[in-house]
Amino acid sequence: MNSIIFTRSPAPKNGDTALYLALDRLGAWLDAERDTVGRVLAQLGRGHAGCALDALDQLHLGPESTADDLRDLLEHAQTCLSVLHETLRSLPSRCSLETAWGLPGRDTVDTHVRWSGARIEDVLATLDRALAV
Repeated sequence: MNSIIFTRSPAPKNGDTALYLALDRLGAWLDAERDTVGRVLAQLGRGHAGCALDALDQLHLGPESTADDLRDLLEHAQTCLSVLHETLRSLPSRCSLETAWGLPGRDTVDTHVRWSGARIEDVLATLDRALAV
């Protein structure tokens, strides 16, 4: 997990395990999907939503972080991901751009939008479950 710095990982207490698993899921998503989502937003003229990606890049936990700090971080990430999710959902179902310049593979922009939205929805569901505990 390169995107969120967490220098010390204490053993989670009873109810905190879900928070640590959500942090791991969020970090994996950021590592794997962040650049693709940024490119999709840029190609579709939704650069304003890139502020949510920038905010996610600023999430860090220090060596003395507590479970409350982790919960705060995940709540902030949840807000940012919700902005990204709503932005992608607001796009027409068939985007006018057929090419996906700078995006991995040979898929259309529409395919990348749907894939990115689904992945963000999955991470949001994980955060929702972890924060509900």
